[in-house]
Amino acid sequence: MIMYSTKYAVSIHILSLIALKKEESITSDYIASSVNTNPALVRRLMSDLKKAGLIKTQTKIGVTMLLKKPKEISLLEIFKAVENRHDLFAIHSDTNKDCPVGSKIGYVLENINGKVQSDFEKMLECLHLSDILDGLVDI
Repeated sequence: MIMYSTKYAVSIHILSLIALKKEESITSDYIASSVNTNPALVRRLMSDLKKAGLIKTQTKIGVTMLLKKPKEISLLEIFKAVENRHDLFAIHSDTNKDCPVGSKIGYVLENINGKVQSDFEKMLECLHLSDILDGLVDI
């Protein structure tokens, strides 16, 4: 069973709520009810977003504001703020070096995966929280 991280998507959800409720503080409990998750997860992600300089929080008051305009927050910045592993792919390193495939597969995959990683990061750098908010307005 493959496990996927949802921290990036939940963080975009959190930032979208903050941006849309800019006139009022919102708590992790409120955000958790929107995301339909545990408030502790929301608080951990909010801590990461705060460390990345994206939000301002105050104990017991909740989130008070975004520290940047939505058009200034790239999706790459959000991704890097909350995902522990920035690489999309891992390469198995314990291959049989006596095998013609096992001896070279790591090198070949590193080159291909590097190109995919670079394209992924370039795309996320060009997209911003404002693009997400624009999509939410149409709902």
